[in-house]
Amino acid sequence: MGNNRRLNNVGYVVIYLTIILPVYVNGNGDLCVQPNPSTLICRNGRVGDVVVPPSVVFLRLINVTHSTTLQLNNAKKLEWINSNLNTTDFLESPESLEYLDISGNDFVFYEDEWPFQNFSNVRTVNLSYNKLSDLPRMVFVGLNIEELCLSNNNLYAIPFQVFAPMERLRVLDLSYNSIVSFLDHFFLFNKRIELLHLNNNNLAILTSNALADLTNLRQLDLSNNALVYISKGLFDSLNNLRYLNLANNPLSNLAAWTFRGLYGLEELNLSGYEMKQLTYGLFHYSPQIRYLTLDNTSIEVIHNTELLGLKQLQSLRIRNNTFLKEIEPYVLLDTPFIKHLDIRGNKLAFLPLSLSNLTHIEYLNIERNPWGCDCRMMWFAPWVDKHNNLTLSKLSCGPHAYPNDMIPTLKHLNCSGPQITYKTPTNQYRLKSNALLECRFVANPNPSITWVTPSREVYHWPSQAVYHWNPDITVADVFYKHPRVHDEFLNAIRTVPPRIQVLENGTLYIQNVTREDCGRYWCYASNPVANLTSEVLLHIDPTDWNNIRILSIIVGLQCAFGFLALTLIVQLLRYILNRFGILNHCCSFCKRDRTSPRARQIYDMLDNIEQYKSQQLEKLRENYAQQVNRIKENCIQQVEWIQGSYQTQAKHFRDLREYGTQHLVTLRDQYYDQVRKVRDYSTGQLNWVRENYVFQRNKIRKFSAHKVLRLRESYKYQQQTLNKVLENLPSLYFDNCRAGTCGRAESSVFEVDEVNGIDMYIKSKIEQLAQLDDLTDCATQSRLSLYYTPTERSLASRTVSPPAGVHINYIERKPKFPDLQDWNRMGASSTTMENLPDLQDTVDKCDIKSSASLPKLPSYEEHIIEHINQYGDCKNDVETAL
Repeated sequence: MGNNRRLNNVGYVVIYLTIILPVYVNGNGDLCVQPNPSTLICRNGRVGDVVVPPSVVFLRLINVTHSTTLQLNNAKKLEWINSNLNTTDFLESPESLEYLDISGNDFVFYEDEWPFQNFSNVRTVNLSYNKLSDLPRMVFVGLNIEELCLSNNNLYAIPFQVFAPMERLRVLDLSYNSIVSFLDHFFLFNKRIELLHLNNNNLAILTSNALADLTNLRQLDLSNNALVYISKGLFDSLNNLRYLNLANNPLSNLAAWTFRGLYGLEELNLSGYEMKQLTYGLFHYSPQIRYLTLDNTSIEVIHNTELLGLKQLQSLRIRNNTFLKEIEPYVLLDTPFIKHLDIRGNKLAFLPLSLSNLTHIEYLNIERNPWGCDCRMMWFAPWVDKHNNLTLSKLSCGPHAYPNDMIPTLKHLNCSGPQITYKTPTNQYRLKSNALLECRFVANPNPSITWVTPSREVYHWPSQAVYHWNPDITVADVFYKHPRVHDEFLNAIRTVPPRIQVLENGTLYIQNVTREDCGRYWCYASNPVANLTSEVLLHIDPTDWNNIRILSIIVGLQCAFGFLALTLIVQLLRYILNRFGILNHCCSFCKRDRTSPRARQIYDMLDNIEQYKSQQLEKLRENYAQQVNRIKENCIQQVEWIQGSYQTQAKHFRDLREYGTQHLVTLRDQYYDQVRKVRDYSTGQLNWVRENYVFQRNKIRKFSAHKVLRLRESYKYQQQTLNKVLENLPSLYFDNCRAGTCGRAESSVFEVDEVNGIDMYIKSKIEQLAQLDDLTDCATQSRLSLYYTPTERSLASRTVSPPAGVHINYIERKPKFPDLQDWNRMGASSTTMENLPDLQDTVDKCDIKSSASLPKLPSYEEHIIEHINQYGDCKNDVETAL
């Protein structure tokens, strides 16, 4: 279905290109296609005939020869391939290019050549499938490339740090070349590289620091090279690496520290590994590996714990390993989260039992393996039935069996564990006799038998082959890796001919029984289904023990009597020789020195003791003198050291005292300075507050006086206006008023006491304010802000004391009311004078409170409004009378 869908899509594209897309032909008949307004594709022509519209952003030229320069206009992506290009001078104004693909051409760079000097905005360059054999040092100067492809060229040796000008390089592809090696810190200036492809080269060695600077590297491909070993610490700095491919390298060994720094590695490919087994601890430092591939290796057995550390492994591919015959039973216990397991194309005869513990597995492929389909795989059939969602490959018993016959075969196996039917009863054996110990078991398949002797020697049966318990001797039992005969440390015991051996039927045969052979013998039977252990006792006959005791006593007596007889004979011969003087006549040595050998020996011993004593005394005397001299010298050195130390300490204390004195003086000066500053600051702040207060109070007073003057002038004007109106009224109006029509209004308007009192109060207030002294200077009077903050120039004014008799927010004396003569001088009318006593009484009752507001004046405005209304009523009466 997927292939048909892709074919249909290809058909649609062909129809779209041939029918719908705009197509035009240049003058030479070559075809150019513009599938959309921003893309132009030209094939098989000359560049002089190609016209690039201004709307084209992507230009693709295939087999287009260049005779003149190409005008790109607004194109940002250029793909010019398979056109035999050998120079970059074919472009006019390439500054707008961001993507350049010139693969499949004939480019060759020469020394001192600067081919990309005008390509400052290019971010991706593809130079693959060219004829590059060398990279001059200046070839990439001026470029700010992020992706560079140099694959499928003839590069052999690359200049040191040739990619240094491209500090923003992220992707570098050097695959399919002939590069041999990279020196230390080759990528020192390319720390941003994330993808590095070095596959299919001739890399034989990578030094320890060749990749040390690629701390941001995420993908590294080193496959299909000639790496024999991995230098120590090569991957230690690649903490961000996620993908590593080491496939098809003749690696002879991978040390346990190889992947020590790859904490974030997720995918690892070790295909083509030539070692026969994996190194223990190889994956301990890479716990994040999720995909592991071991294809086409020389591994023979994957042992338990060799995959220890791969707790996050999800996909395991072990394919086409022609030497792999076994995966030990507990290998997959270290990889519990495997979802994809592919072990096809190996030489496996049975599946590891730990496969049944994989609860997350989704895909299993076990094709092309010579599966035995015996009792070792009996568990596999019910396990497959439980996993209905598992995707399985073809399950066949061996390469020549019928397809998908594994499960039915395993379900019909008649497998059973061993059961003992007979064992040798406890017997007593005579020494030097032969013993035969037997254990018989019934099981399907036949179990292997292991005997353990009291001396801890282990004997396996059968002896002719490792795969003894199955008719097919190529099938190994559980102990096939052990020697035939070994001790408790698995060291082989090689005794020819063997005194103890296992016979063909599993019986233990012991020749010439000795005392060491008695004890408890264990027989252990095992097959793929179960195992069973039994014991057989071997005892020595007590008659032999008694015979041994009697024989020992007899031999002891014989030896004692023989020694005594020999001693008596010797003493008899000595007595006879001394009695007849035979020794004195025959022994010349005895004549010359009659000192006995015992005495000479004692004399020599005394001389040696005396000489030794003298030597020891001399050595003690010399040693004592040396010790005395050494003690004296040591004492002198200690006294000098103590004296020097004391002088140093005394000097240190003196310096410390001087330093402390200086520090205390400095602290005292600083303290006094700080106190003085605080005092000055506090005094200045207090002066400022007092000055500000006096200024605000004076300002409020002047404002109040000004308002009072305005009110007084307004009131006088209104009074004069009303008086003139009243004087011009005809006599009829006064008659009417005398009759009682408006007399109340007149008396209300012209109350002499109220008017004269107000006028007199205002005048006295003005005179009192005029008598106040000027408390501030011109600088203070010029301040216009409501809240005044003095400057440095006004510091002199802060020392001005307030005038005598003036206190904050309080006026001591009430304003002095003028007498009646003053009112007369002001020209008050007779009507106003009549109410003067009442106004005087009202003023006497006033008490000016401590406030900055104006004193409360009589409500004369209300009286004026009322008189005007009454005047209007009287005018109407006069007009009616007239």
